[in-house]
Amino acid sequence: HKFPISSQILPAEFEYSSYPRVSPFAYLGSRVTNSKGLQLLAGRVNIFLEGDFVGFSSIANIAPSEEFDLYLGIDENVKVKRELLEKKVDETLIAGILSRTKKTTFKYKLTVENYKSKKIKVKLFEAIPVSEDDRIKIKIDEIGLEPDKEDWEDRKGIWLWELELDTQQKQEIFYTFTVEHPRDMLVEGL
Repeated sequence: HKFPISSQILPAEFEYSSYPRVSPFAYLGSRVTNSKGLQLLAGRVNIFLEGDFVGFSSIANIAPSEEFDLYLGIDENVKVKRELLEKKVDETLIAGILSRTKKTTFKYKLTVENYKSKKIKVKLFEAIPVSEDDRIKIKIDEIGLEPDKEDWEDRKGIWLWELELDTQQKQEIFYTFTVEHPRDMLVEGL
């Protein structure tokens, strides 16, 4: 038999995370503070948000005043999209002969939309190609909004934007990069 040990309302800070190259969703996470004077025991917890049951999770022992993270899943009221707007291949001819290198330019648009009735914070992650081969050159041509962090947590090529969106607000971010490599080399995953 199961029975509740305790029911508590704890203060939390909420933030969304999204990685649109992998998933078109925004995931809600929270940083919760055990503001009660008692230790929270390890085990399964039911999570309610604004009075609605949103799921359950497991926690370790949490000391008084300790902070911990809870992840609350996808929120359909925050829309995220990644679009390839343009892919242009430069087949440069020099005196009627194809050049030895091939240049491909990519233009992307990232869109985040807030359909919630309140302001939200969103961490938007994007992977930018990084070459580990000297024969492949990558050049960032244009960034509409500079990322807050490049090489996030020392991960090469991971950009992070920390956005705040008012209700019904849309944020668009454009960026363009060019990949240059020997014509006979196959480059994938862009």
